[in-house]
Amino acid sequence: MTGFVIINGEVASKGAISIDDRGYTLGDGLFETIPIYGGRPFMLDRHFSRMTDGAKKIGLELPLDEAHARDAIAVLVERNSIETGVARLTVSRGRGGPRGYGIEGFNAPTWTLTCRPYTCLLANERDSGFTLSPVSILIDPKSPLRGLKTISCMESILILAQAKRLKADEAVAFTREGNIASGAAVNIFWVKDGKLFTPSLSCGILAGVTRGIILELAPQNAIESEEGMYNPETLKQADEVFVTNSLLMVAPVTTVIGLFNKPGPGAVTEKLYNLYAGLIKA
Repeated sequence: MTGFVIINGEVASKGAISIDDRGYTLGDGLFETIPIYGGRPFMLDRHFSRMTDGAKKIGLELPLDEAHARDAIAVLVERNSIETGVARLTVSRGRGGPRGYGIEGFNAPTWTLTCRPYTCLLANERDSGFTLSPVSILIDPKSPLRGLKTISCMESILILAQAKRLKADEAVAFTREGNIASGAAVNIFWVKDGKLFTPSLSCGILAGVTRGIILELAPQNAIESEEGMYNPETLKQADEVFVTNSLLMVAPVTTVIGLFNKPGPGAVTEKLYNLYAGLIKA
């Protein structure tokens, strides 16, 4: 552990979670990764709203509200001297109830917050672009876990590990029906003839905060967009491909192994990146 953290509302330079906590034993909980720019959390309201929605779906009562989370981040930003960084808010179901999978009797969730420095993609890294690789692990859009940002991330771990073995930076995973879904930790977009495309939430993807912002910025700036179900061949016809998440922001893709290969960021990708960066500066 580096720097100060918060565990159940208490600031500490070191600390521990119980070995019986369900976050550790069962991966029973949620988390959000929130970027910090200029010492302030970016789009915290959207991140906390997603956590709130997820908590309702899994029957978890959050032990803090958005205002409390904002105040806690401010404390750690000051204590850890963060200008540009990343906060991670994690909430587990805690401990105290009976053994097993049942959720009855767990009335004291555990929450932790860390706040650490983070370096955004450098200009040369953006220009060189990302490489994505299709993977064989399939997404089940009907799974009750789809769309939840849970701390049980083994599926994403295996997806990224397979992509890395194939010498890629990130993955392209597909649904059981064969449609494009997402990467391990990114949403996927592509451009054809100036129009923006991305898989719909019905493909079982996470409703990424950055994804949502991009889909708002596009029509506001005369960029037509469409969400839907698309087969892998769609990427072969693309003029541009990029990925998004809260830390990468808008990252150009130069190669999707076997499907797409074009140098440098495209015009629409750059426009959306600049618009997103403008929101951060504002």
